[in-house]
Amino acid sequence: MLIVMPFEAQLDRGSFRCGKPDLDDWLKRYAGQGERDNSARTTYLVDEQEVRVAGYFTLVTYRLEVEDLTPELTRRPRYPMSAMLLARLAVDERYQGQGLGKVLLFEALQRLARSSEDIGFEVVVVDALDEDAACFYLRFGFRRCADHSLRLFMMSKDLRAGFAAASTEGELG
Repeated sequence: MLIVMPFEAQLDRGSFRCGKPDLDDWLKRYAGQGERDNSARTTYLVDEQEVRVAGYFTLVTYRLEVEDLTPELTRRPRYPMSAMLLARLAVDERYQGQGLGKVLLFEALQRLARSSEDIGFEVVVVDALDEDAACFYLRFGFRRCADHSLRLFMMSKDLRAGFAAASTEGELG
């Protein structure tokens, strides 16, 4: 059985391999540091039977500076935009092809939608590692920034609307 759980320092991260060395290395070397200094929150998808990390995502607060804003994000960029960054999302190679990336993304977006009711932020940002990753996020409602092909975004109002519609339809649309 796979369960979603908060970061646990004692859980073995050393055997995690998703095929993207940057994502593997970050989980092994920096996730704990982010937790300790409160700069990032990592959530695991854990295989209870094998006691191993099947996947993870990391969320951090973020700010888009005026010079980074594109017309898609704002009509008149006069001030920085508050944001949340989906900084990392990865599935271990042993679990790929089972739809777990979608499960992790849904969990991350659901948490962000709930948080946006209490904490103000205008946009969720993802900086995709490559075009394959960008295409994954595009399938779930993210849009590209015109001047950063691997930077994607979703307005928080659209995120909340998606979950509100999902609660009446029974799934995230």
